[in-house]
Amino acid sequence: MNIRQSRRGFLALSAATLGMAATPLRAQSQQVIKIAYNLPSHHATGTYFETLAAEISERTMETSVQLVPQTFPDGQLYNDTQLPDAISTGAAHIGQINLGFMAGRDAEVIRVWSMPFLYQTWEAEWAAEDSPAMTGAFTETLARYDQQMLSWLAYGTVEIYSNSPVNMPADMQGLKMRSFGLDATELLRNLGASPVTMSSQEVYQAMQRGTIDGLLTGPSSVLGRKLFEVSKYGTNAAMIRLPFVASASKMWWDGLPEDTRAAVHDAAMIAMKASRDQAKADSLVEEQSLRDKGMTITSFTPEQRVAWEEAASGLLEDYKAKNGEVGTRILEAVAAANAAYPAA
Repeated sequence: MNIRQSRRGFLALSAATLGMAATPLRAQSQQVIKIAYNLPSHHATGTYFETLAAEISERTMETSVQLVPQTFPDGQLYNDTQLPDAISTGAAHIGQINLGFMAGRDAEVIRVWSMPFLYQTWEAEWAAEDSPAMTGAFTETLARYDQQMLSWLAYGTVEIYSNSPVNMPADMQGLKMRSFGLDATELLRNLGASPVTMSSQEVYQAMQRGTIDGLLTGPSSVLGRKLFEVSKYGTNAAMIRLPFVASASKMWWDGLPEDTRAAVHDAAMIAMKASRDQAKADSLVEEQSLRDKGMTITSFTPEQRVAWEEAASGLLEDYKAKNGEVGTRILEAVAAANAAYPAA
């Protein structure tokens, strides 16, 4: 080997060595992300997103992209009517999706989320939601809206609250009732009420002014938003066991490295459990809390419940008719979950 070749080899080796020394073992970038939801941070929904943010922060410290979450509770960034578009367009990275505010032919199959009297127990609800039939259908549907489904989160039960006693479906005739989406609106119409769709942030003032006579919502929201101050009567029937969905902007999600996506997925699973645990625990004390606030809360007799189920049955029949094989598989998963986790 001549001197020139030897020198060239030495310089190449030196450059390679210097390059290795100058290049970090792993290049990591940092990204601030916005997480928006529509309920207070102490609600089971808030527990989901605050847990999610903490877990994402911890779990992405060593991934290709370190995510720095900022949370915006209680509609501070977007309310529940605005959040689906905010996530789809990437205006928020992750958020709470109230599926009742998503409409169109593509959304037909996800209408099952708010069907009345569908589940017998919390555990039956969760087992059905986690089934491949339901999670798969929701993931596929939400992708058409440029959303990546992360997981379910628990809202709780939905009841009727009003300023006049509601014991039977006939008591709903002529009442102006707040709704929160397509199927809740159809349920109210089937019961003889006049539905008024509005964000949950608007309900207190609407009840106070008499713009509406009552509302469909959960006991957790009645307590959290102090709606017991403007409504006198409520039910304790678990008319709807309602989940929300945590979705990410699909454009943002698809741009994340695989290890970062895996970390966010794991964070979502932990947050889902925390949300479900809190929703179930809260439900055990909410009825008494509302009674303590001066409300009259009615638990249906078996005969009353049959009358309500019959009055609401048209929604499920319509769902079956419109969703074919996919809808059938979802309802089979629901039936299997109810059989595995029946009411005591």
